[in-house]
Amino acid sequence: MAHLENMRYRKQPGAAAVYEDATVISGMSPTTPNTPATAVEDVHGRGGPESDLGYSYEKKDLDYASYSAAAAAAQAGGGGGGGGGTGGERGLRLSISSNQWLTLGLIVVAAAYVRLWRLSSPAQVVFDEVHFGKFAGRYINGTYFFDVHPPLAKMMLAAAGRLAGYDGVFDFKTIGLDYVAANVPYVGMRLLPALLGLAMVPITYVTLAAMGHAADACALGALLVTFENALLSQSRLILLDAALIFFTGATVMFWALFFTQAHRPFGSRWWAYLLLTGVNLGNALSCKWVGLFLVATIGVWTLKDLWEKLGDLSITLPQYARHFAARAVALIAVPLAVYLFWFQVHFAVLHRSGDGNAFMSPEFQNTLDGVSLGHTPRDIYYGSRIRIRHAATNAGYLHSHMSNYETGSKQQQVTLYGFRDSNNYWVITRTEADEERHLNSSDPAALQQIKDGDIVRLTHWKTHRRLHSHNVRPPITTNDYQNEVSGYGWEGFKGDSNDHWRVKILEGDPAVPESKERLMAIHSRFRLIHVNQRCALFSNRRKLPKWAHEQVEVTCMKSAKFPKTLWRIETNVNEHIPADAPLAEYRRPGLVAKVLEATAVMWRINNGLTKSHPYESRPHTWPWMRRGMAFWGGDERLVYLLGTPVLWWLSFAACLAFAAIQAVLFLRDRRGMYHRLMGVRERYTDSVGFFFVGWLLHWLPFFIMGRQLFLHHYLPALWLAILGLVGSMDLFTRRLSRKVRHVLLFGLLLLTVRMYFQYSHLAYGTPWTREGCRASKWLSTWDYKCETYPSAHPAKALTATSSSAAAAAEAPQPTAASPAAANHHEDPPEAQHVDPLEHENKLNEPAPRIDHDKLNLNADKLNSEMKKIATTAKGPDAGPVQKEDEKDENHVGAAAAQDPNQPPTPQGPLH
Repeated sequence: MAHLENMRYRKQPGAAAVYEDATVISGMSPTTPNTPATAVEDVHGRGGPESDLGYSYEKKDLDYASYSAAAAAAQAGGGGGGGGGTGGERGLRLSISSNQWLTLGLIVVAAAYVRLWRLSSPAQVVFDEVHFGKFAGRYINGTYFFDVHPPLAKMMLAAAGRLAGYDGVFDFKTIGLDYVAANVPYVGMRLLPALLGLAMVPITYVTLAAMGHAADACALGALLVTFENALLSQSRLILLDAALIFFTGATVMFWALFFTQAHRPFGSRWWAYLLLTGVNLGNALSCKWVGLFLVATIGVWTLKDLWEKLGDLSITLPQYARHFAARAVALIAVPLAVYLFWFQVHFAVLHRSGDGNAFMSPEFQNTLDGVSLGHTPRDIYYGSRIRIRHAATNAGYLHSHMSNYETGSKQQQVTLYGFRDSNNYWVITRTEADEERHLNSSDPAALQQIKDGDIVRLTHWKTHRRLHSHNVRPPITTNDYQNEVSGYGWEGFKGDSNDHWRVKILEGDPAVPESKERLMAIHSRFRLIHVNQRCALFSNRRKLPKWAHEQVEVTCMKSAKFPKTLWRIETNVNEHIPADAPLAEYRRPGLVAKVLEATAVMWRINNGLTKSHPYESRPHTWPWMRRGMAFWGGDERLVYLLGTPVLWWLSFAACLAFAAIQAVLFLRDRRGMYHRLMGVRERYTDSVGFFFVGWLLHWLPFFIMGRQLFLHHYLPALWLAILGLVGSMDLFTRRLSRKVRHVLLFGLLLLTVRMYFQYSHLAYGTPWTREGCRASKWLSTWDYKCETYPSAHPAKALTATSSSAAAAAEAPQPTAASPAAANHHEDPPEAQHVDPLEHENKLNEPAPRIDHDKLNLNADKLNSEMKKIATTAKGPDAGPVQKEDEKDENHVGAAAAQDPNQPPTPQGPLH
């Protein structure tokens, strides 16, 4: 039989409270059957369920006297109806007293000192300032560049630099460049991230307060963020993470404030907080795509909120529809609009042609000042001289030159080349049989347009080699389903069927319907299918070795997917085309099309950042901070990203504890043993549960990424975990005496401050001692070099060094094959060598220019020699394709022994 107890609330001195005269039946409401008892409000006025008390008792120090006014106001006004995602609609209110504002002000002053102290040190380029400082200069100069991150944070750094007096000339080329000597206002540029990091202190305080936590817990959270070394390090440099974390914090803060207005839905503050949540959500997404994890966090909690409203019978269907529509507009439409807006600003500022052009399509490039792709005759006829661009990768044009492969057939190289020059031109002609038929026609001088399905040959305009493929493996991609593509033949040589390609038009311009049936410049996207090998001309951005000038490989791939086998003609030259013939030109895309293209390229490049790095780390090592990152080093100082261990480990433990507690409670609920968790279950689930979901969604997605990852990727999740830690401590220490509670809270704070002073040498780059550095290495995987610092006992250090040197001289040196050599571990490279985006910069870097005039010096002489050889050479083999392939393979073996720069000797069918 259910236990019955009468309880009535009466206030007692010292903020103690006794509940009496409120009938409770095993945690069920006395007024509504089968409804959890949420009518009894706690002294916060938040409607906290206290029915699990079971027996009348004194709730000592559950809340403090400063909350009594808020409690009275909440009880007078009554709790809000319906469920709310963070408990707001169960009566949650925000009440910050003047004393609390004063406390917060003092904390912010202390945090300002911590964040801004020695901001000018080091006075050299540090870590990724190499990239983001340079990008700021590009914004100031207006020259287009490409980066894998959205533009907002970079534009903010550029604006700070412009206000500080940066003229965009200094190039931030390498780590360690001197700012002072170059007169760069770097302190003004670093001031912006520092202020954004400082803003996280009051954001943390207000967020915890809006979630219903006590004043001392809010102050603890703000102070923990103040003295967390990793957040400090990342907010003192010209980097993007400070802006990302700031907008993440602002989003969470306004989301929490939104639920404090749940008792007044659709009011002015309700709308303001909801819209500000959406705006900052868009801002976070516009800084880095890690903002997508924040979108997922808010999305999950929105679904929870709407689901609870769906079960609230006091909310009518029209009201529910309004709630749904409001969230759809504020949390979907507004962030997308903000994302598009910042890209519009980005494109408007970067209006000049720059080194980022090569990443983008010709249509995109056509919108930049200084790029004039012009127009060209639209219709493609036999005999036209054309320039063919690879449509999928924008890596360049189909290209050839007077250099041979050093592998395979050792015939002339065919590549993709990113620059426009005369070696990109090909003449499109008929096959030999079609040419004879055309010459015997009634009007052999008539122009004949190329249609879908036509078989053509492509002759290189400068070297007179034909585009050729055969059953030989390419130099880089050696799969058996890919064939080498080469240039073969000479002027006057008739060629053979291995030069035959079928034109297959796959896409046309909807504005020009004929472009799907007839080959047209710019409008038609087509494949070239090798008639004999039945493979498609293909490229995938893989670069050839230096002997091929590091240009992009072109192959012929069997069963290839469409995107990387699509080509388009950009230039069409034919003196027989009438002057009034229709022209084609690249269109100028609109904002949405440009954003979609930029986003697609960013996604592709991000996925391509797979090159290993000495300071990369995987997500499973982040919560316990297995290793940090070297940012900079020099002059017996070091900047190294390392967090405050106690905060990282305890916050991770708090998140794991939440998951374990929820699992246990779920199992107990399924067995009919409903547990109120000391009266804080509802608040624990709503507050700490939100932080847990955010932490999880900011951490788990990194496990499926194959790209380079670093410790700083964990910082947004760390901030949410710290809030979860503070929330857990607040809720589970409320029933303790005031002294015990304060001992626990202040103990964590003092330990954090102690570690801040210990590891701040790495954050600020200040002098340290070798002994102090070594003592700070709690984990052997923390690989910052203590030898950088001077010893506190120079005499002992000198003696030890001499002894070590003598011992090393006497000891046998390990050979390369010895176990000692195999186990020898070299220290990671110095910070000034760290360049985590090097692969990104080089992935799509245009190939270096080639002096084609020098390469073609002997072209005429070579062609004359080939003509002499052709007089004695046999004609092309007319046998079946199978025999031709066999002879081609035999020819490769014979040609391999010849000089690759000389034409092959006539020893059978030439391929």
